[in-house]
Amino acid sequence: MKSRNYQYKRLSLHNHRIKCVENTSNKKKQKSAIFFDRDGVLIEDVHYISNPLDVKILSGVKDLLKISNKAGWLNIVLTNQSGISKGILDWDDYEKITHQMLNLLGDECYIDAIYANSTPPSEIFLKNSWRKPSPNMIFEAVKDFNINLNNSFLIGDRLTDLLSAKNAGLKNFIHVLTGHGEEERDNILNNFMESYEKNELIFMKNLSDFKSLNCKNNKNLKFFF
Repeated sequence: MKSRNYQYKRLSLHNHRIKCVENTSNKKKQKSAIFFDRDGVLIEDVHYISNPLDVKILSGVKDLLKISNKAGWLNIVLTNQSGISKGILDWDDYEKITHQMLNLLGDECYIDAIYANSTPPSEIFLKNSWRKPSPNMIFEAVKDFNINLNNSFLIGDRLTDLLSAKNAGLKNFIHVLTGHGEEERDNILNNFMESYEKNELIFMKNLSDFKSLNCKNNKNLKFFF
């Protein structure tokens, strides 16, 4: 299989998008998406990762991406990268990490787009900030792909991941214990108790749990299958 090509583009000082060139998504027809955080969800969370040799794909990621690809879903990654604005790494480092991640994932479990921002925490509340918990990265993906948010869900390890999805209007969330998941779970439950009671928030150890979750019987995720 021919390797997929990706377009790497700086959209502004803090905003960056990587998009699969082969994506043939018809904007006239809405598609559903899985939104993923990157560090601690798709790859091991290495603080301010800048060395491609440190990229390790987490358990269950490839299997879930393959299922999603075959089902015709979009796989969209949303990541905060404040280490860039802090001068710890730069966009070239970020692109090398991303290139390595995509290579390790391979063509059978590909990602459609990756949205990243280097906005520092001090600018989190600026109107146009992409930094999670802002929903703006999700809104940018909706504009690019005409995504049906009602039939989409997000997977994250931090409260800010889930809040970005909630702020965008999503109602379905998955929280994993990988990355910062263990230290964040109680706070997430406190903030999303109503969603948990409605079965809109699902807890997993890692993405390997997805197959054993029996999502077909989950009223909010059964449409995925």
